[in-house]
Parts: sequence; C-alpha cells; structure tokens
Amino acid sequence: MDILKKNFFELFNIGISVDVNKLELDEKVKILQGQFHPDKYANGSDFEKRLALQISSHVNDGHKVLGDIILRIEYILKINNFNMDESKTINDIDFLQEQIEYSELAESLGENLDKEIIDVHLLKAKSLLKTTIENIKSSFESNDYEAMWQDLSKLRFYIKNINELIKMRNT
Repeated sequence: MDILKKNFFELFNIGISVDVNKLELDEKVKILQGQFHPDKYANGSDFEKRLALQISSHVNDGHKVLGDIILRIEYILKINNFNMDESKTINDIDFLQEQIEYSELAESLGENLDKEIIDVHLLKAKSLLKTTIENIKSSFESNDYEAMWQDLSKLRFYIKNINELIKMRNT
C-alpha cells in the first residue's frame, strides 16, 4: 500500500483506538522520520525529494493528530465516514445546565481566587473528563459514532474548563 494513502493508524501500524500509547507512537514516528527525512534524499531526483517531503509531512501530520485526543477522535469519526456536522446541537439538558453553571462559577471565581474552591472544581472537571473519555471508548467499541460526536463536544468543554481552572489556580 502506498504510504501516502495509509490512514494515520495504518501508517504507524497502530490499531484504530481512542487510546494511543504515546511512547509507542513517538517511537514509530522517529523510525519513519529517520527513514524518510528529506535530508536523506538531498542527492536524489526531484521526484524522490518531493516524495520524501510529502511522506515526512504525512508522518508529522499523523503524529499531531494521533497525539491529541480531540484530533484523534475527530479522525476516527472521519475515517468511519461520520458526518461531523457542526450545526448538530447537543440534546443533553444536564450537560447544557452544566455549561451554564460552569460559566457562573468561572465568573464568581474570577472575583475570588480561592485555590481550595478551584481545586474542588478542578477535581470534578477531571472526573467528568475521565468519564466522558470512557463513554467515548464505549461508543467507539459499539460503533455508535453519533454518541462519540456528542461526547466529543463534552470532551472539548471539559478540557477547556480544566485549562481555565489551572490557569486561575496558577494566578
């Protein structure tokens, strides 16, 4: 199979999964980068130089996508031909309420940077993140791409919240 036609999981010989062993991924990236580094083809034909550059770029893109959980889940949905329509709305009322509550919390924490309160909310957000990832894994295993898509929105929200809380905590 032409290396440029391989999806990123095939490129790195990794099974399609929500979980990726980052150390294994990094090792496989190094091997491929070593094999196809454009400098190795500096004395080659224009075609070989161009091909090495394209392969190197494909490897780097794959590393970026598989190394980031959000991009990885989007990619899994893409290679499974799921229509990721951004206009689809989340119908989970509890989650929508959670977003409103977090917005109010962030506003109140902005005025009162109590690190203990921030830590409590940080633990809660991390727990929700972990649960959401487990839900996404379960949805993937049952080929429920719609549920994966819905939970991906939650995942983005929790990651954003965690980063904001960490930033507040470190202020």
